[in-house]
Amino acid sequence: MQLEFSIPTKTVRSVSEITNLLKKLIDQQPEFQNVWVQGEVSNYSRSGAGHVYFTLKEDSHQISVAIFRNAANLLKFLPKNGEEVIVQGQLSLYSTRGQYQIVGRNVEPVGIGALQRAYEELKQQLTNEGLFDDSHKKPLPKFPRKIGVVTSPTGAAIQDILQQLRKRYPLAEVLLHPTLVQGDGASQGIARALQVMNQRDDIDVLIVGRGGGSIEDLWAFNEERVARAIFDSRIPVVSAVGHETDFTIADWVADHRAPTPSAAVEHIVPDQNELFAQLDGLDTWLRTTIQNRLNRDQTQLQELKTRLSPTQRKDAIYQLYQRVDTFDLACRSGVGRKLADNENRLHALAQHLNALSPLATLARGYSITRKTDGEVLTDTEQVSVGDKIEVQLSRGHLTCCIEERLDENRQRR
Repeated sequence: MQLEFSIPTKTVRSVSEITNLLKKLIDQQPEFQNVWVQGEVSNYSRSGAGHVYFTLKEDSHQISVAIFRNAANLLKFLPKNGEEVIVQGQLSLYSTRGQYQIVGRNVEPVGIGALQRAYEELKQQLTNEGLFDDSHKKPLPKFPRKIGVVTSPTGAAIQDILQQLRKRYPLAEVLLHPTLVQGDGASQGIARALQVMNQRDDIDVLIVGRGGGSIEDLWAFNEERVARAIFDSRIPVVSAVGHETDFTIADWVADHRAPTPSAAVEHIVPDQNELFAQLDGLDTWLRTTIQNRLNRDQTQLQELKTRLSPTQRKDAIYQLYQRVDTFDLACRSGVGRKLADNENRLHALAQHLNALSPLATLARGYSITRKTDGEVLTDTEQVSVGDKIEVQLSRGHLTCCIEERLDENRQRR
């Protein structure tokens, strides 16, 4: 009997082959495509490109987490070292280091909702920056002529606003800037609408809001870009998100908060019925005041007529005439003296000014000599023989030609 031995074939593989084989095996497992892993955050860092890296620890075990920029920018909050979190993502293998990791898509804190956590963190941040301070709140106009509204064109909010305005104050005009108020792109649209509205100079106040909903539905009004756009608005902003008890970040930073869009209108414009009632009251008061004054004056006039006889009345009128004439003469005399004094003073000043005038000096036989470029001559060194000069006399000018130069001793130069 002959024994046969099977010698296994020796196959040598490269590191990259083994790594890629393991990565392929992991990537092909459906249960690894969407995993939720809980652990404590450590070694947190964020690269200059915006990618987030940290390690999830549990006792003596750990796994790396990489959240790339596009997903990191959508996170409601960023974790901190020592926090207990749940990471959602895909299990994968980082070939360069030969280690498995989670490519994260979302992070939630343990024990508190992610949205609530994000809300509290942003609220604290903006509070520290002073965006909620009362010193930044702008007053609302008493009688706005044009109201800007930033909301969905198909939502209930704009209909509620228009209906309430027609009932309370139809004089106000509404300018709608339509935008998304829920879902992807809503916060960007709201912030952009506020910026566009602020480029106009005919809007007195802005309403920013929507109808009610869950915290997820209202989340666009908790975004930082919306809060900063409201804070940067030079036009007063009323936040009108449809919820009675909870506050959004937009509510905190706005100049005024209304619980609903309809309530926003009540805060912004007066009630026309109240205005009409006030006008009626003023009309009654004015008519009563005028009538009382007429009655009082008529009574005084009647008393004067009773106390004075026709002769006495005529004499009193003549005395008043005389007093008016005396006052008129006094005024005329005083004004005449004042005018005469001012005229004499003006004449003296004119004579003094005339004595100092260069023209008066020219009239006494002096002249002003200039070169053709206008330079006044004070020294013979300023000209040469053959140069032309201009001589200004009291009346008229002369153009002369230099034939000879003499110094102050009349010596030829």
